[in-house]
Amino acid sequence: MKIAAFIVTLLACCLMFFIKREWKAAMLVMGAMTLTLVDIPGIPLHKANLLLQVAFLLSEWRYLPRHFKRLQSTPYLWIPLLIVSFSALLAALTSPYTSIKETIEYELLFKYFAIGYAFWAVKNEQSLKPILRISLYCLIVLTVFGVLNYIDKNAIFVNALTEGETTRYGDVALGDVYTESDRFRIQSMFRYAFDYGYICAAILLLHLHGWYRHLESKTEFIIAIACCSFGILTCGCRIVWVSAIFSFICYSMWVFQLNRNVIYGMIAVMLLILSYNTVPAVEEKVNQMTDIFVENSETGGSSIQLRMTQYMYVAIHAEGHEWLGLGKGYWEYMHTKDPESVRGLYGVESVILQTLLERGIIGLVLWAAFYTVIFLYLWRNRKRRKKLTGLGVSILSLYMVFSIGTGELGSVYPTMLLLGFVIKAIEYRRLKKLYRLLIRLKQIRSVSPS
Repeated sequence: MKIAAFIVTLLACCLMFFIKREWKAAMLVMGAMTLTLVDIPGIPLHKANLLLQVAFLLSEWRYLPRHFKRLQSTPYLWIPLLIVSFSALLAALTSPYTSIKETIEYELLFKYFAIGYAFWAVKNEQSLKPILRISLYCLIVLTVFGVLNYIDKNAIFVNALTEGETTRYGDVALGDVYTESDRFRIQSMFRYAFDYGYICAAILLLHLHGWYRHLESKTEFIIAIACCSFGILTCGCRIVWVSAIFSFICYSMWVFQLNRNVIYGMIAVMLLILSYNTVPAVEEKVNQMTDIFVENSETGGSSIQLRMTQYMYVAIHAEGHEWLGLGKGYWEYMHTKDPESVRGLYGVESVILQTLLERGIIGLVLWAAFYTVIFLYLWRNRKRRKKLTGLGVSILSLYMVFSIGTGELGSVYPTMLLLGFVIKAIEYRRLKKLYRLLIRLKQIRSVSPS
C-alpha cells in the first residue's frame, strides 16, 4: 500500500509537465484529499503535497512572469498574501522555536501561497470540471478506506503509511487511536478524523456548486453527496457537523432566491449553531441528542467550559508577552520538552487561542485581516458573480467555524486551493478584458509612426 502511494505521488508529479493547467489543479486537489500522509524518504521535500507543488511550479517556470503580472493586477489577492507574508516573517523573527527558512517553506510557499498556485492553475469556471472529476474519484477512494476503517475499527491506510509511528500519549499506532475509544471516529486516509470530515465538507460544497452550475451530472453529484455525507457523519466530530451545516446555509442564503419563512428558518438554525459554540447549556442539550448516534458514548463536560479554561491558561502563559506571544512553535516545543508545564492548555483547541499564545494580539489581528480582505472581495463581487462568490463565502465560513472550534489542523491548504479557484473564476472576465486592451494598445503602437 505504501509503494502504491509512492507510485501515485511520483506519477502525479511527472504528469504536471505534460497535462493542461486545469488538470494540474486537479492533481493538487487530489494530493490534499488522499496523499496527506505520503512521505517519500531519500528525496528533498519528501512529503507528497510539497512535491506536487514543486512540480507544479517547475512545470510553470516559463510562465511565472506572466502569472505574477496577473497576480499583481488582483489587489484582493496580493494584499492578503502580503499580510500573511509579513505575519509569518514577524513570527519567525520573534520565535526561538522555528527558523525563517522553515517558516518560509511550510507557512508560506507550501501553505498560504497555494491560493496563488490555484489562481494560476485555472482559467475560468469551466476549468472546475477536471477538479470535480478527480475529486469524485478521490471521494470514492476515501469512502472505501473509510468503510474498511469502520469494519476493522482501525485505519489500515494510516497504519501502512505511518508504520512505526505512535501517538505522543502512548504506544498506540496512529491508525488505532480510536479503536478502543468510547467515541469511535473514522480517519480513512488522514491522521486526524477532523481532517477527514473537513475535506468531505469542503468538497461537498464544491460539488454542490458544480451540480448547480451544470458542470457535472446528477449521478456524479449523488455519488459525491453519498461519499461526503459518510465522511462528515462518521468522522464523529461535532464541530465538523456544525461547520458543514453552517456553510451550507451560507451558500443557500447567498445564492438561492428564498422566501421569507425559509430565510427565517435558516437564520434560526444559524443562531442555534452560534449558540452551540457560545452557550454551554445549548451545547450540552445538543450533545445529549447527538450522542444517540454514537455507540457507547457518554457526554462529557461542556467544551465551552474547556475553552474558557484554555483561555485562562493562555492568558497566564502569555502574561507579559501579549502583543507578540511566546513564539511560533511554543506549544509543540514545550509539549515535547516539558508536557506538565502546558497540560492546562489541553492542546490549544482553537486557532484564536493558539494565535494569541504564540503570535499575540498582533498575530491575531493579521490573521483576521488576511481573511477579512478575502471576504470583502467576495462581498464586493456578490452581485456580479453571485454563485461563485457564494461558493467562496461558504468555504470561508466552513474554515472559520472549524478552525475557531477545534484549531486549523490540516484545513488551511485545501481551503487556500478552493479559494484560489473561486477568485480566478471571478476575475476571469476582468482579466480577459484587460488582456484584450493590452493587445489593442500594442497593435496601436506597432502601426503608429516612429
